[in-house]
Amino acid sequence: MSRYTGPRVRKARRYGAPIFANVSVAKSRKQNPPGPPPTRRKKISDRGLQLIEKQKVRFAYGLVEKQFRNVYEKAVGSAGPTGDELMILLEERLDNTVFRLGFASTRDQARQLVTHGHIAVQGNKLDIPSAVIKIGNEISFTKRGMNSNYVKILKEIIKDKSQPSWLELDEKKLMGQVISRPNVDDIEPIYNPNAIVEYYSR
Repeated sequence: MSRYTGPRVRKARRYGAPIFANVSVAKSRKQNPPGPPPTRRKKISDRGLQLIEKQKVRFAYGLVEKQFRNVYEKAVGSAGPTGDELMILLEERLDNTVFRLGFASTRDQARQLVTHGHIAVQGNKLDIPSAVIKIGNEISFTKRGMNSNYVKILKEIIKDKSQPSWLELDEKKLMGQVISRPNVDDIEPIYNPNAIVEYYSR
């Protein structure tokens, strides 16, 4: 399965949550899921609700099913609660860290910055979006990235952006540092990771 590139407002309406950073359900005049209006309200099964929660997180972080399942399996082998570990592992991806630092307005844009060679970790270019960052890692722009017109614009707008508690940012140097593992309290409350664990546990 390829990465989702379809209409995002439609997908956000489908799951009833702002799963994309630059798309809100409120942006659409239609608040109900896409498709013809139902003649009667259908009750969604527990399995259906669990699937919705999985898809919400998968689409939000931009992973295909195989990638997402691999992250889940890694979370299962971790010491902490599986649901919390799943979300923390997703947060520790390089593309998400770039997004959380405010270097990009969406995770898709962050992924593009990484794959195009504009991001460095510990001073070395790293173009793998799924790379896992560690405590103490410094994330910055490569020389090529710093010379781009995008960075010139970013320097003006990044002052208004906030970062989660596990990251520090030097706005002048456009350099971020990982000071701790991600905190589950910093993750959007629209997700229910326990439902994802229940989905895969069946």
